[in-house]
Amino acid sequence: MLNHDDAGITTKTATVSQTSLVTFCSILSISLPIGIFSLLLTIIALLFALITSGMINSSLLSTIFYFLAFIMGIVGIYYALRIKFDKKLFDYLATCNECLINTLIDLDNALMDFHLIKSKPLATRTITERQQGTLKLVKQQIIVLVIQIMLLIGAWVSGLI
Repeated sequence: MLNHDDAGITTKTATVSQTSLVTFCSILSISLPIGIFSLLLTIIALLFALITSGMINSSLLSTIFYFLAFIMGIVGIYYALRIKFDKKLFDYLATCNECLINTLIDLDNALMDFHLIKSKPLATRTITERQQGTLKLVKQQIIVLVIQIMLLIGAWVSGLI
């Protein structure tokens, strides 16, 4: 919700409960097994890519599929790390629910100090906007995992042909 004070500065009020933040953090916990599974597939893809690239009679197509699955796994690991970082921040926000506006401003300042955001936004992002951004990361992580699985299946099928 946006509020305008007398100086014309736009501020946003936090209307999210601690229970809502804790629930959101629990939802983010599903990213961990997805990340572990993606890591396992990444290792398998790398091993099979190395094995098939060294074989004389192996299919070039299957080797390419394995390497692409490995690359997608690296992307999946990146998403897992980003989501884990965001989950830690939301865990912290759940403990500081009384002074949420000040905490969000401090959080943005800290992220700016570490160059994790480009510049200070004109107005502090709300919890809802931050949650939507993190959920977008979770969806992207799932999409990357599905692509990785499809590439591994494609590599297996091309190896049979």
